[in-house]
Amino acid sequence: MQFEKNTHLELCLLNVICDRDRIKVVEDALEQHKAFCSLVTLGRGTANSKILSYFGLGETEKAVFSCIMPKEEAVKTNEEIDKTLEFAKPGRGISFMTKIENGCYHKPVELAAGENEEENMQKESAHDLVVVVLNRGYCEDVMDAARAAGAVGGTIMHARESGVPGAEKFFGMVIAPEKEMIWMVTRKELSADIMAAIAGKTGPETEAGAVSFTITVNDVHGINLAPMEV
Repeated sequence: MQFEKNTHLELCLLNVICDRDRIKVVEDALEQHKAFCSLVTLGRGTANSKILSYFGLGETEKAVFSCIMPKEEAVKTNEEIDKTLEFAKPGRGISFMTKIENGCYHKPVELAAGENEEENMQKESAHDLVVVVLNRGYCEDVMDAARAAGAVGGTIMHARESGVPGAEKFFGMVIAPEKEMIWMVTRKELSADIMAAIAGKTGPETEAGAVSFTITVNDVHGINLAPMEV
């Protein structure tokens, strides 16, 4: 996919999490639209049976897509994937979009006087993506802490520490090379409490060594916003 040089494109990152047997369906949808950088990795869901009807991620193997796309195409693709994979039904998956500030063939958006795009994005969004990086083997401990603060589930991906030689310690703490990463999409008003709970019970001073941060997400599909009963 090629675009005219120096033309304005408002880019975003479309993220889709689905069962691995649905990979081809997502790939077909992306092929029909302007996804010019698409990555897929493998993970597994963490939601338990009590909240499976609330959050579309059970204890199953997952595929995680991250696709850089023009915003208009991403919105269309997101809606198409939502309908095709039937995200309205429990356990089918989740998709959401995150903003990209600048990228190839992309100029900063020119705003009217007094307008702040960051504030507008915050007003439109009701969700955050909580990203947790931790030492491998402590996902259940992290999820127990997160659930106690209102989290309803997430997706786990395996990772490995990458950095300069001799950087095995950070502020006097040993950094284990084998890592796991958890993505949790949650209501914005809960994200701070979730991160505080993770830091308090499984933070950098513990064997889990968990650190977390949030990313604002928009156009979320696959989450039932009705109150949850547990």
